[in-house]
Amino acid sequence: MAKYSTLTLGEKIRQIRQSKGLSIENMAIAISSSIPSISRFERNELEFGADMIIAIKKFLDIEKAPLFAHELTLYRDRIWVWNELLDTGRMDEARAMQEEMAIILNLPFEHDLYLLYLVTEAMLLSKEYNIPATEEKLKIVEGLLDNASDGALNLYHRNKGFICLVAGDMKSGIKHSIKAVEHAEADKKTDTSALNNIGQAYIVLGKPYHAIIYIERARAQFTGDLTHKRPGHMTQALAMCYTLVGEYRKAEKLVELSLMQAKSTNASSQIAQALTIMASLKLKSKKYDECLVLCDEGLPYYNGDKEMYVSLLTTKAECLLRMKKYKECQEILNHGRAVLQEGEKKMGKTTTNSDILEIAFSTFEHQMTLDNDESVNYIQNVAIPHFIKAGGKTKLTAIGLCHILESHFIKKRAKTKANAIAVISRDIYKEMFMVEEEYD
Repeated sequence: MAKYSTLTLGEKIRQIRQSKGLSIENMAIAISSSIPSISRFERNELEFGADMIIAIKKFLDIEKAPLFAHELTLYRDRIWVWNELLDTGRMDEARAMQEEMAIILNLPFEHDLYLLYLVTEAMLLSKEYNIPATEEKLKIVEGLLDNASDGALNLYHRNKGFICLVAGDMKSGIKHSIKAVEHAEADKKTDTSALNNIGQAYIVLGKPYHAIIYIERARAQFTGDLTHKRPGHMTQALAMCYTLVGEYRKAEKLVELSLMQAKSTNASSQIAQALTIMASLKLKSKKYDECLVLCDEGLPYYNGDKEMYVSLLTTKAECLLRMKKYKECQEILNHGRAVLQEGEKKMGKTTTNSDILEIAFSTFEHQMTLDNDESVNYIQNVAIPHFIKAGGKTKLTAIGLCHILESHFIKKRAKTKANAIAVISRDIYKEMFMVEEEYD
């Protein structure tokens, strides 16, 4: 529910005048009125006509400021338009709108609209990944949240949740995002951005079923322009989740839709990701030739994103490994390492993802020589623990490696070792797919 100031028009004018250090005498001269008349107006004992109000607003330099109820409602509606621009990535339009909306800073008594402005400004900063400035803005907001409307609380928690997710604190991100959704619903709105953020966080946490619930809700409630990036991102995320849980037909339909959306907007990164998911589906279906074609089609679309480029290379390497084309597989792994090293040299550091990819490369190499004790030890004592510790969907990689080792030990009649590996696999599967968990 909207919360507007209960001050009369005259009381608002007096507060603005005093905050600017302007005297009644000067105002009287500027608007061709008398000091007693202005004094009575500010005490709500006298009404001024429209022309006089226009003159007062011009004198106070607040000509576009919302003072009347219908103006306040219009301003509030514009705030949500501003949010929609940010949600759909129309940053140039959002920045242009910021100056228009900043007029509320001259009206500190409109507490809730002032808050709405601050949290939307914080969102603009977060969309630009200016995290320190966003956090600073949100700290100001936190001190002003008493008696805030559901609309202001919705935007605060949405921003706070996003910042937590960027910082890698998925559980706190989910908590704040859930609160954002609750406050949006109380304000008779939907928050597809917060719902999508919850789903993305659950993907990172390795909870695909939870992710599906929230991303499906986000897609169902999204009413924006389908040509923008977010619908495509949600569709791809769902396709990936359905791939993780083994519902390949659903995943394939979704990724085809995602690819069509991405190509319609010429979104290179989305095209590449869609082709990567398609390649992964073909790999799981043992359609190796089709997988290789999709990998080769997707590689040119990864413009400058070296880690994502190398991730697609790992799919191609795994395909070649399953085809027992070991020489070609090794060539891909060598190329992937070279790309990673080039990226690290420019960045001056090794990222978490590149560390995971390097372990993946070595694991592929050891799968080529699995009868070697050194290879078995590497997969069991380095690769599997690493992918479990990395968490999220990489745990599925650990499950896959467990199955490979379990089969290897069964062939070697090493029943005790096979059973021990099977226990690890079951524990990971239970954590990812069986345990119900909600961070509310």
